[in-house]
Amino acid sequence: GKPTTFITIDKDHSRKLVFALPGNPVSASVCCELLVRPCLELLHNGVDIDEIGRQTGPNFEDESTMREAVKYVVENANVHEEVVASITSDIKLDMGRPEYHRVTLNRKPIDNNSGQYIYQATSTGQQRSSIVLSLRNADGLMMLPRGGPMGCGSTVAKKGESFPVFMFSKISSSIGSGTKFKDSSHRPILDYNNDHVHNKREKLMVGVVICLSEKDRGKKDVLPDELGSRIVRSLGGESKASITSHVTCIVPTMAKAPNDNFANKLSSLIHGPAIEGSNVIFVVVASKGDTSKSRTRHVAFRTGLEVNHALAPIIDKHAHALALQVRKGASSQDGIAAMFENVVGTLRERSSLIITCSDIGLERAIGAMKGSLFHAVSVNS
Repeated sequence: GKPTTFITIDKDHSRKLVFALPGNPVSASVCCELLVRPCLELLHNGVDIDEIGRQTGPNFEDESTMREAVKYVVENANVHEEVVASITSDIKLDMGRPEYHRVTLNRKPIDNNSGQYIYQATSTGQQRSSIVLSLRNADGLMMLPRGGPMGCGSTVAKKGESFPVFMFSKISSSIGSGTKFKDSSHRPILDYNNDHVHNKREKLMVGVVICLSEKDRGKKDVLPDELGSRIVRSLGGESKASITSHVTCIVPTMAKAPNDNFANKLSSLIHGPAIEGSNVIFVVVASKGDTSKSRTRHVAFRTGLEVNHALAPIIDKHAHALALQVRKGASSQDGIAAMFENVVGTLRERSSLIITCSDIGLERAIGAMKGSLFHAVSVNS
């Protein structure tokens, strides 16, 4: 559901709500359930306006009262009914993000008179966003946590473990019988994310890996402070970003075959203690010299190719749109930068964003994606 977008359009004294959903059918269906359906529920059934006035005060023209009123409406909006169900078999967890797993439910009464039930959930099978059959006979979406060291710590949800399920249909047919948002399983996640994102947006913690060709080995003691200062200035100054650490890596002369030793060394530096604590890592290919000379351009281009090849195994997911912004920004400062193949993505084994770029056009490269970068880092963290 990554392409999901929500905007409002004000025209002719009215406001229209626009949801842009993903193209894959299952992604579109799940995002519609999670986002569009609760919105329609709120628009059609709403919240008692008199109760809002009693809770927040009748003067909605006052800004603070209006904020409280909006908060009350959101808190008391009906969302999906929820049940907690135990799974009937092991389910492999997604290492990159939480998952809304399509399940069928079987319920059994706790006893004959209580009217209460226990639920068991069975996976509908493969959960890829293009497999429409995963929706067949599904009763709801089971909210499974992100797996791995950056998530719940486990790679598998074990048989018998229990997780919340958002129901596709109401258990009770009466209006207003759904779970209120303030009682939803999503609520603590939202509270955590709001605090987490706010904290992360305050400042970027930047690790810098400087890649030098063997020809420029002598500059490894001069460049770190200079490049670090350029990066911090381009990100908005010390109030917005700080350099946690910087390391230098020598790129061997490019051979016909890939250099596995260099790839292993670069990976070790990025995952090592020197860069630990960084939520964004800049891998800068230094190409100091007269960029009007073809030799400098040639070395920078070939060095960049070697670096990007070495990074390929450790990048989990690519952010191609951000990489394009970087390239356009850099080339607007210096046309030679267009030769460099920029890469932006997330690391497989840690919650950090990684960006490769040349020192040519560095300021505008960062400036072109600065606004998106703060958001991307906060979401990835």
